[in-house]
This record gives sequence, C-alpha cells and structure tokens, in this order.
Amino acid sequence: MSIVKLPDRITVTPSQIQETAARIGITVPDADVDAYCVLISGIDACVALVDAEDDYVPHLDLERFPRVDIHRLTAAENAAEYNAWAYKVQIVSNSPEDRAGPLAGLSVAIKDNVNIGGVPSLLGTDVFSTPYVPAYDATIVTRILIAGGTIIGKAACENFSMSPNSFTNAHANVQHPLAAGYSTGGSSSGCAALLCANKVHLAIGGDQGGSIRLPAAYCGLVGLKPTFGLVPYTGIASLSAIIDHTGPMSRTVLDNALLLGAIAGRDGLDDRQIDAPEHGSRDYHAPLLAYAGDPKAAVKGLRIGILIESLQFEGLDPRVVEKVTHAAKLFSHLGAEVGAPNKGCARKIPLRLGVHDVALNQELSTWTQEKFEKLQLHNPTATNALLGGQYLKDKYPGMTDKAINLSRKLKDAYQAVFTSQGIDLLVLPCTPTIANYTSNVSDGVLAKVGKTVGITQNTSPFNVSGHPALSLPIGMLEVIEPGREMDKDLKMPVGLQIVGGLFEEVKIYRAAFAWEQSYNWREM
Repeated sequence: MSIVKLPDRITVTPSQIQETAARIGITVPDADVDAYCVLISGIDACVALVDAEDDYVPHLDLERFPRVDIHRLTAAENAAEYNAWAYKVQIVSNSPEDRAGPLAGLSVAIKDNVNIGGVPSLLGTDVFSTPYVPAYDATIVTRILIAGGTIIGKAACENFSMSPNSFTNAHANVQHPLAAGYSTGGSSSGCAALLCANKVHLAIGGDQGGSIRLPAAYCGLVGLKPTFGLVPYTGIASLSAIIDHTGPMSRTVLDNALLLGAIAGRDGLDDRQIDAPEHGSRDYHAPLLAYAGDPKAAVKGLRIGILIESLQFEGLDPRVVEKVTHAAKLFSHLGAEVGAPNKGCARKIPLRLGVHDVALNQELSTWTQEKFEKLQLHNPTATNALLGGQYLKDKYPGMTDKAINLSRKLKDAYQAVFTSQGIDLLVLPCTPTIANYTSNVSDGVLAKVGKTVGITQNTSPFNVSGHPALSLPIGMLEVIEPGREMDKDLKMPVGLQIVGGLFEEVKIYRAAFAWEQSYNWREM
C-alpha cells in the first residue's frame, strides 16, 4: 500500500500520534512525530471523501413491496402472543405475478436480526438509545415477497442472538406455548413460539451455533440450518462470518422445503456463496411430493450412521439418548440401512465483502459501562463473549487464525464420512435435554450462564463445518428438572438432528419426510 496523496491540511496532533502508538505498544521517536501527523492526516482526508458519498446498499422497492402498519404491540398484546413479536408489519407484493408464487397465502415471521427496510431491528437488546432502522431489505426478505409470501412481522430474538435459551430478551422473555416459563430455545425464540402456537405458517430463523435447530427441538418443529452459503446472508446482523447461517423453520418437512426453495441460491452480493447454486435452480419441495403416496420410498436405500460421540458427553439426558437411538433404528423399518454408531469425526470475526450495515456496526464499535451492565443483566453469555474475545485477542494473537484453519479440518473430516465412508446421513440428538425452566433476572452471572452450558454441544460443530443439519421432532419426554416437581406430568418435545453432506439438503428432507409421514411423534 502506498500514500496516494498528501493532505491539504494537518488534522492530527502529536499527542494523538503518541496515544495511537501507545495502543499498539510502541512510541514514535520525537523527531518523526511531525511526519506522522502529515501522513495520518491523510486518513482524515480519505474518510471525509468516503463519508461524503451516499451509502451503496440494495434498492428498497416500496412501490412493489409496501410496508403497512409498522408498530410494536403493547406489553399486554405481546404477552397474549407469548412475547414473540419485536415489531408487527404487513408486507405483500403489489405484483399479481408475485402473489401467485409458491408461497402465496402463507404468512411468514422474520427473525429480528434480519433487515426489513423501514422496520426497526431491536436485536433483543436495550443497549441502543434508539433502535437501528435498516434502509434496505435482506435478500431473503425480497425473495419471500417475490414468491408470494406475506410477511406479518419481526419475531423477537435473544439478546444479540447469543443464547440457546429464551430468557435473555431485554424487553420480555419469550414464552413456550406448551408450558409457560419454559424455554422455547434460542436464539430464534420468537419464531419457534409463533410456529408452535400456529400464529404463522412459516418463519425465518438464524443459526450461528444452533439457533434454528435448538428452538425447533424444544418446540416440536422442523428447523434447517442449510449448507454454509446456500442461503444469502445479505442484510442480516452477523456474529461471525464463518458461522453465520439463516434458514427455514416450519411445522412440517414439506413446508420447510418449500421455503428453502424460495430463498436459496446466489444473490451476487454475499461472497460466502461461491459454491452455491443459482437462485431458483433447485426445487426441494417437488421431489418430496413425488413420495407422498409412498413415504418409505423416500428413504429406501439410504445409509444412515449414528454419530457416537454425540451420545457421550456430560449433561446428556439418557432418556434423550434412548429416544434418539430408537428413532434412528426406526429408519431401518422404512428401508434405510442404519449402521452401527459411526466414529471418527473431529469436533477475530473475519470481515467479508458484500453489504455492510454501517450504522449498526458504528453503534456496536464502542461500549460504555451502562451498555455493558444492561447487556449483562439480561444476557451474561453475551458479555462473556465480549470479554473473552478481547482476552483472546490480547493474550493469544494468531489463535483465531489457527482456529479458522482448523475449521477446514473439521469440515473435511465430516465430509469424508459422506464421501469416503459412503454414509448418506448422520443422526444425533439435537439438544442434550428437553426445554429447561427460565432463570430469573435477579440471578447471578454463573446461575444464568449455567442454564446454557452444553446445549449447543451437538449443533455448533456443523456451523463451523458448514454441513446442513435439520431438527425433526421424534417424541416427548416428561419434565424431571430439579425444583420443577410440580410439572412432573408435563411433556416436552425431543428433536433428532439429521446431518447431510454439503448441499445435500434433498437427502435430509427425504429422510425427515419419510419418518414424519410414518410416525406420530406426539404419541412417542
């Protein structure tokens, strides 16, 4: 890199040069300070030029996709909807061609970390003085509207999308429709509650460690984390570009496949999509319809392995293991080859090209004591990540880079199972237990964090490896949580996770469809 042009005026002082140098552990020699004042002032000049330009984000077509009745529910209104809404809005395309699309007549809830132009994003937190209001629609929002879907609101999510439980939203805890006070799972908690309560037909969740699959498992839903890059992440708040995923949540496998077909494929903006197919080139729904008359045929001949290490870690409810292994063996009755437990798979936020949300990132670039304490009150998991990230950066420079390199090793290890070992699918528990009971805001940091430990043990590896993974409801279990003996007659759902090779979502859907159509999980 070279200096393109010297500035017309000096805007940086000697003290700023030394203060900046001190932050990287050096001192600039006194004789050279004035020279750096000239050179670094060139940055101010460049920033002024960039700042003077209009931002370059996707066009928001309000004529084709008008927003109607943007509003927040009152506390009482939202409580009646399980505290599952962040904002309500009505959006449907004005185009007759769009309204005749595959999602016609279907209502859709969008997780509150996804941009809907003109509709505030709360992100489950109260650390912002004013909510962030996106200026454009995420790619998947536009695609849903083009496919004829009706977006009816933004579903509440966990505080900064950083919790596997539904106890951290700063505005109100999302409630489980089957049992008040119990977790719907997170961080796509509002999406799960709305689907479980039949308030919407479909939902878009986000998954950076299990945040689609966990709430699906806790609420008896179908939730897919697609292959990394299959669905564009353009216009969605990021946690880390190497694990960001967004995908469909639904009550049935067919509905899930229908929504995936509408949103999958390259958008030309998200550079994570280098291996993704063209938008509209793959139909995930029609192939399943071909098996409607004989669901068993969908899974006949598939080789399914049980991932043994997924059944061997502390905190795993043995009843969940029993449910999952039984559900896996039932695949053999449908014509699949279910092998012995399979063994041999192993277990800095990088910037990407594409569209960046400048205002949101500016807001998140600085922290105050007030912001920290607000965040910790509701979600100490997030403040732990904030502190831990800085600690890692300071004490172990380069470790993030090595971890990213090792993520390729994990990806290759899993992919070898599907290629070299000839396994079509892997199955394992989605969550180690059924939904747990809420923590209290007054609880200490360790008590709150303790409710989350181990929940993502079987989900987060596939965010790193990028493999598609789906949670399918397979049965119910009684509550046995200490302190909740009064709920001993209450039953909650169990989720089976089905994992496939990269871009092999069709195989996952085939197996899930065959199982769903052949067994009634609510009675198992």
